Parts: sequence; structure tokens; C-alpha cells
Amino acid sequence: MGDWAPWKRKQNGHGADDPYLTVPDYGGGFHPQPAKPPRRIPWHWVMLGASSMALLLVATLVVVKLTGDGDDSWRLAGEEFAADPVARSDGRDQELRSVASVGALTVAVGGEQSTLGYRAVFLVSRDGGRTFTAARVRTPSGEPAPLDDVPSFVAGSPSGWTALGRSVAGGTVVWTSRDGAAWTRQPDQAGRPFAAQDRVRALARYAQGFIATGGTTAKGDHSDTAPVVWLSQDGRSWRRVTGWQLHPPAKGTLEFTEIAAVSGVIVIRGVSSEGNGEVVWRSTDAAATWQEFVPPRPKDADGLRVAATADALHVVHRVKDGARLYSSTDGAEWKEGPALEAPGLTDLRALTGEGGTLTAAVVTDRQLDLLATRDGAAWTPAGALALLDGREVTGLAAPGGGAVVTGRDTGGDDANALLAVRDAAGKEIPPRVSGLVVPDKAVTGLAQRDGTVMAVGSTNGDASVWLSSDGRSWRRAKGGTLARPGTQRLHGVAAGDAGWLAVGTDTAATGTRPMVLTSRDGTDWVQADQDEVFAAEEDTPVTAHAVVSGPGGYVVVGDSGDSAITWYSADLKTWERGAGAGGDNLEGSPANRRWMRSVAAGPFGFVAAGGVTDPEAYGGVFVRRPTVWASPDGRKWILNRLPLPNGVNEGWLTHIAARGDLLVAAGTAVVADGARTWSLLYVSSDGGRTWQAAELPAGSGQSITVTAMTVTSRGVLVAGTAGRPRDVTLWSTRDGRTWRRSVPSGVGANGPGDQLLTAVTVSAGSLIGVGASAAGGEDQPTLLVRPDKDLTKGHNSDHFRTVVTG
Repeated sequence: MGDWAPWKRKQNGHGADDPYLTVPDYGGGFHPQPAKPPRRIPWHWVMLGASSMALLLVATLVVVKLTGDGDDSWRLAGEEFAADPVARSDGRDQELRSVASVGALTVAVGGEQSTLGYRAVFLVSRDGGRTFTAARVRTPSGEPAPLDDVPSFVAGSPSGWTALGRSVAGGTVVWTSRDGAAWTRQPDQAGRPFAAQDRVRALARYAQGFIATGGTTAKGDHSDTAPVVWLSQDGRSWRRVTGWQLHPPAKGTLEFTEIAAVSGVIVIRGVSSEGNGEVVWRSTDAAATWQEFVPPRPKDADGLRVAATADALHVVHRVKDGARLYSSTDGAEWKEGPALEAPGLTDLRALTGEGGTLTAAVVTDRQLDLLATRDGAAWTPAGALALLDGREVTGLAAPGGGAVVTGRDTGGDDANALLAVRDAAGKEIPPRVSGLVVPDKAVTGLAQRDGTVMAVGSTNGDASVWLSSDGRSWRRAKGGTLARPGTQRLHGVAAGDAGWLAVGTDTAATGTRPMVLTSRDGTDWVQADQDEVFAAEEDTPVTAHAVVSGPGGYVVVGDSGDSAITWYSADLKTWERGAGAGGDNLEGSPANRRWMRSVAAGPFGFVAAGGVTDPEAYGGVFVRRPTVWASPDGRKWILNRLPLPNGVNEGWLTHIAARGDLLVAAGTAVVADGARTWSLLYVSSDGGRTWQAAELPAGSGQSITVTAMTVTSRGVLVAGTAGRPRDVTLWSTRDGRTWRRSVPSGVGANGPGDQLLTAVTVSAGSLIGVGASAAGGEDQPTLLVRPDKDLTKGHNSDHFRTVVTG
């Protein structure tokens, strides 16, 4: 049930809505979905060896690694940045996307959005849904599974289980389990039979293993969808079936969406652009051959579902005030079953079978009614569930004759997983669940001034600010404006002559708007976002992503719908919106979007970094382009699209930092077929007038993601992650051409699970960093404090080469 898409991209300047979770990037923005432009040679290969580049300036990169047992400058900091014990919510979004059962054993899959990314969750119940516990998920080598994998479908049999999903970075992910209680995240190669242009819509068990169905597109937008079937004997190794093997229709589109299988007979429901929009296909030889067929159908039928019990296939047609059931043991001869009466029925939402029980979920008058028929007897009530505003139902299972409904509730301060359980008599059973929720504790921004260090982020979904004089001990700031209805997160903080300024996003019932807080001393904070200058136009979401203090005042950058937006203040009391020096410098449209994610200041004024969409590239495909905006005073802005390096299909910027006239901007590049991402880096030595593409190489060809930047006593420091699971890597440069790479070791820097730095700064000669680590199984904040001058102390050095192109 539901679409395959693994994350929700809000209307934030570069993405369309999708019905699932919002995944923030490490710059306080959002992960754009990789597009699928034509294949090119990966750009990092070209930059290291191609002679067609106009200018190659070879620089030295010193790679340094810590030795010994680790660096005690790093530590877990969950106590310093603790969750609020009296908060109204956990402050994180959770969802359950699919559920399946084998007897009383039930597995529900979904996940939670955390500071580090999307955390996949497999909930297991052995008692028909009364209690659920998060299963252990590991790689074949026993390591914790990487984050940003999104399980969307699950199926089980007495001999084993499998699940399918996607990685936020792109590509299909396969999980397997012998007993449903311990899961293995299979290597990426297991997902190769699922091509980048494919979309999985259903997963089920059948006589010879597991079968998945969906559609594929050659154009990339599914306006030409053709059916696809995948088969696996063990749930781990898959075979793709498409084209002539399925005999798709000569015209129109067709996508398979549901599966029912008994013994060697398989029935698949599909959605077609031809006829009445719904078709049914059948195989009577365990998926060797396929034919379209027409099951029995009442005259007034409007929509159908397919499912299987232990020994029969079932097709249920929706009719006025009810549904009609037809069953078959061989897929050829069908028998009409008892009528399902449901006055006011508006939707046949789901159909599932387990053992000899067939269970249907139908929508009637803002309620989800569950009805069951056992061994072909009459339909009987099996419980009900209110369909509240913001409630999404994505899965239905029927363990032991009861029912388990999964989905997502978005009506509260944050999104919560829906897990509703009914016993065989339809009575509600509140399930006991452990391991699904980890309370929000996120530290995402740092700044310093006159010996005071300020950290911002969120706890339990409320904006949070902490102060420190040394970076080691922290206390929470005051201010009633930090806690509001809905969810708030602070992304950045800056200090200037007028005081402190923190910005973020406030997601309330009225929509998404900027959160802007000011403080004279950093202790007591007041809200500034009630000023009309921060108001949204109609229902347009407005977000504030980054802030900087520079010549003459403060600048905040973000996006408003399809447009980039900036604000300027000289005194933190009066505010004005920035304007483009040309008609489309800031103003965007659905076809030409603009968004800003970071901003830096220097003697040149201000430079912001982000991206735009280019609908003219590659024959009309919307391609994201890395973009900077320059302003001498924070009021008027000029857009400058940066050229993509050879081999890069598209890219965008997430971070920028300045030291004097040296500017370093970093982001994400999409290479090859659009399924992989790489780091994107540009350097300017003249205050942003001219830019050169550069590269931050990683060891053994690992992909890099930049997560934070700051200015140190010796230049610009870039923090990022390398490899997967992700470990922290630091790069520093004086001139943008010669780089020193530090690979730290310690709790929160490397080891099992993912870890990253979300912000870094320098105060009183100390390098201070905050981030997150999943080393303990549940992510929590991390803290780095070490002398700035000792950044590479105790390291060994090797030499590599990097390339800067002009």
C-alpha cells in the first residue's frame, strides 16, 4: 500500500509534495530527490584525469589519521543537551509503512526521522499485536545498519521474511530475516535488479518464495509506465521480469499494485490508462507465464482489491453500500461469497488474508470499519478506527483472526506512527511498543562572541538554546518564546554588535513560518518573527535556514515557496526583506525555483549559497544548479549560477564560509545515472567575484557529504562524513588550494553506526563542535572540544593530490 517514495519534500523551493516524512539535510534544509538526467561519466574520474579541462592547478592534500585508542576530545553529550522532561511530545516524526503477519507473528516496518537521518525500524510482535519490540537490524558482517534506509514493504512466510525499500541517497534496499525478530540489511548489490527508474508497489509471498510488482518508466516521470515483476526464492536474490515476458498492452500505461498468491496461482491487480482503469493479471504456473483475465464482476462494481487466505484467492469489488466477494482455489473457477454490507461506504481501503480469515478495511463516514469473513461465512464486524484529520492508513494485517492497522498521524505537534490493534472479537487492544521512539535531542548551530559560546537546536520538538563559557559545560537559556504549539527547530545562530540572533523553522497548525529569536546577552530570548516582514503570503511556506552577522548588520536567508528570500537588520529591532537586483534573482516559479541554505559575510559584504532549477537543461528535465548570491549590503542580491564540473548531472550548495576574501562553498553533486551523490566544492579568492570548482577526495573512493563549516585561526575548516556508515572527516585550508585532511578517532567521531558534526566554531583558542552519533544504538548529541592549534596533533601523514579547476 502507498507509494514507493521514501521521503517527503515539503514545498521548500525545490521539491514537490510526497506523502511521507520530511528529511532535513545537514544544513538545516531538505534533501532534494535525485533526478534522473542522462548518464554521464562520473565527474570525480574526469577531474582526476581528463585533459579537456581548461586549467588544472595541482595542490597538495595532507591526510592525517589519529593513532592509539582514540581521542578524548570527543564524547557523547546526551546529558548536556538533554531532552525536556516536561515536554508535550517526543519532537520527532515516526511512521509505519507496511505490516504483515504469519500466524500470530507480526512485523510492521517504517522508521523515525532523527538528527542523523532516517532510522529504519522493524517492530516485531509474537502475540498478535499486543506487544511490539524493535528488532535488531545489522549488516551481514554484524555492524549496525546504515541510516537513511526507508523500508516500505514487508512479507513473511513460515521459512523466512523479506522487506524492500529505498535509500534516501538512491537505490533499492533489501532486508531479510529467518524469524522476523532479527533482520539483515543486505549489501547494495541485492537491490541491483530494481533499476533506478522502477517503482515497487507491492510485495507478497508465493509458492516459490517472494514476488514484488510495480512499474517502470523510460521517460522518468511515469507517464509511460510499464509493468514489472520481481521474483526471489530466498528474499535476498531477485530476478526482474519485464517487457515481452509480461506481454504488456500495446498502448496506454499499466502498473501492477497488488498481489495475491496461493500455491502456484498468482493474481495481480493493476492500474491502466485504458478502459475502466483497473485490470487483473493471472499466472497459473508460479509466475512463468502471465495473461490478463477478467474475474467475475457485478454490474455496479467500482474498484476492486485482491488478497489470499491459506487456500484461496479472493477478489472484492466495491459496490454501493458494500462490496461483493468472489473466491477461487485455482484462479480459473470462481465462486461468489457472502455480501459485505457497509452503508455509506466510500472506499475499499485494504484487503488482507491470514489462515482462513479474510479481513477488509472500508471507509464509512470518517471511520475505518474492519470486517472479517472466516471460511466463507458471513462478514462480521472486526473493529473500527476513527479517521482523524491528518491520519494516513498504509497497512493492514490479520494475525490470529484479529487486525493490525499501520500508518501515520500528522494532527499533533509532530507526526506519530499509527499502530491500531483489534482482537478477533473487534475489541481495541492498546499495544505496548518499545524501540520505535527516541526523543528529539538535536544540536545544529554554534556561534561565539567574547568568550561565550551559543548552541542552538531542539529538544522534544521545541526550539532550544544552550550557553557555555568553555564549550565543555552547558546550561539551557531562558525564554518562554522557545516553546510554542507545533514543532520548532533552530538551525543557526550568530552574534554581532546588537546581540544574538537565532533562526529556524516553526511548523504550526497555520503552516510553516520562520522562527526568529533575539537576545542581548544570550540568556533571555524574545521573538522577533511577529514582525510583518516575516509573514507568509497566503498559504506559502516560509523557512529561515541560516544567519550571519557581517558589515553593518545581520542577514537571514531561506526560501518562500518557490523563491529565495532574505531579511536584513542593522539593530535586531527593525527588519526589511532583501530584493533581487534583477527580476528573477530571488523570485522563482514552479518551473524556476530558487532556494538559499547558507550565508557568509566578509569585507565583500554577504554571499549566500543554495540552488536553482533549470528547466531548459537536458531537453526540459528540471535540473538543480549550484548557485550563489552576492550582496554588498544585505539588501540587494545578484544571482550567479556556477558551472557544473564535467561529469556532474546536477548539484546544489548547502554550506558556505568566508575568511577575508577567501570563500569556500560546498554541497552535493549527482553523478552517473542519478542514483549516487558526491561532494561539490567551489572556491573563490576574490570575495565571490570568480569561482573555481575543487574536490575533497576521500580514502578508497568513499563518497563525501559536507555537514558543517567554520573559520579557524589558520583558514577554513570543513567538516563532513565519508563512507557508509558515516564517520567524521575534517578538512582545513589556508588558501582553498592546499588542504589538510584529518580523520579523527573517538566516541562520536568514528566506530559502529553513523556519526557526524552538525556545527563547528572556534572560541578562545578551542575548536568546538557539536553533532550526533548512533554508536549506542540510539542517536544522541556529541561534543568536540580541543585546542584549535592542535587540530592535527598526534596524527600520521600521507600525501594525496587534489585538483582545483579554473
